[in-house]
Amino acid sequence: MRIYVNEKKIAFRKRVANIASLVGLGVLIGGMVITLQVHPDNPRYGLWVSIAFAALIIGFIAAQIGNHNLRRFAKRPRPDEVLDKALKGLDDNYAIYHWLLPADHVLLGPGGLFVIVIRDTKDPIIAKGTKWRQPFRITRIFGLFGQEGLGDPVGEALDQAERLRQWLQKVDPDLVVDIEPVVFFTHPIPLTKENPEVPPLLPKELKKFVRTRAKSQRLPEAVYRRLRTLFRAVVEKTS
Repeated sequence: MRIYVNEKKIAFRKRVANIASLVGLGVLIGGMVITLQVHPDNPRYGLWVSIAFAALIIGFIAAQIGNHNLRRFAKRPRPDEVLDKALKGLDDNYAIYHWLLPADHVLLGPGGLFVIVIRDTKDPIIAKGTKWRQPFRITRIFGLFGQEGLGDPVGEALDQAERLRQWLQKVDPDLVVDIEPVVFFTHPIPLTKENPEVPPLLPKELKKFVRTRAKSQRLPEAVYRRLRTLFRAVVEKTS
């Protein structure tokens, strides 16, 4: 399998992660210092309390932004590297594109065009229809800064697939191709599937899923070649 990665974006997001984390920590500490130092008898006590409260909110948001970017772009292996490992063994008819196209992770192969949304969580997931959820666990509170929440992976996958579809329509209006969104979990978590709108896949399931699609719904050769040409142009422009 051919792997294409937007290294410039990764480097930029690493810088964002480091700066946001430092800013968040500094602002949080500043807010706490103000809270502890200002006496209620101070004539501007209300103003200082408001400043401290705002600092705590801003610091928390900045820290979360930094943590989000650290998880996705700084820690090793990165989630995209875990995805690549799960697909290891596919031949060079397959190519995956990370942060190069309108969707974050795009896989092109004989079986079709896939948009892959990644979730880096170790908690159990119940994938039911369009509403997926994580059963409540007290450890999630203590792990707030340790791993990402579930969010709305179905909505995100469908949105990214639509963005890719619109981009393809713009650059090649005559090109007609189905785009299949999937959600990939980086860990072998307990996963309950109840008629999910979008396929949720564990590391051991992803490659089999892709190969099964190649057997049941081959992408027309002309469409496959046009897509590879389009994507190659983007890679060359970005590098």
